[in-house]
Amino acid sequence: MLSADRTCPQPSTSAPNDHVSSSAVLGCLNVRSLLRKYDDVIELCRDRRIDLLCLTETWHDADSAVLGRLRRAGYNVVDRPRPCAVDDDLSVNHGDVLVMSATEVSLSPIAVIQPTTFELVCAQAAIGSSSVIVVVLYRPGSEAVQLKFFDELADVFDRFATYQMPIYVVGDFNVRLDRPDDPHTKQLRQMVDCYGLELHCTGPAHQLGKTLDALITTSLLAVLNT
Repeated sequence: MLSADRTCPQPSTSAPNDHVSSSAVLGCLNVRSLLRKYDDVIELCRDRRIDLLCLTETWHDADSAVLGRLRRAGYNVVDRPRPCAVDDDLSVNHGDVLVMSATEVSLSPIAVIQPTTFELVCAQAAIGSSSVIVVVLYRPGSEAVQLKFFDELADVFDRFATYQMPIYVVGDFNVRLDRPDDPHTKQLRQMVDCYGLELHCTGPAHQLGKTLDALITTSLLAVLNT
């Protein structure tokens, strides 16, 4: 779990929690089945007072009932389900990315060309008079890091480089950020620096101590709580 307390938008309340806050909280979680952990996700949002929650590995389909449950609970949802590989209602649709927000946070999907090396969902979140861009990605850890991954990630950065608003890129990069000398880690850091962004490591998020998740922001935007 990673979270960022950003002071740019100033919502007055954050339903469904009905809590009062001078800032908004962004969180990201690899949930590994939103359907199975729906109650835990809702409880997490309420306990941590999360206004924007980004989820990876939700394992949902385009017509999953869990999306309706979120909306009925008072959350806005923008999602990108992984296309089913087989026509089988019993198969699990692994992967998938989603961003959900409290009622007062308006979410608008942003159309992007879908990459081939990772899954991606993008949205503009409006909180009061302020707006931010939220980009959620998931690169399967079962696949080797390819040069094309960095090319497609650069395309994402290029897509939002002209936006005059804060940008948050979060998710499972499945790059060994706990290894500073890893060539893929170096390449990711160099790319982030090249675009004038900041890479925030989240600490170990794996049972083997691996750091695979990251938060990339416009400079000096986020203070992390891991």
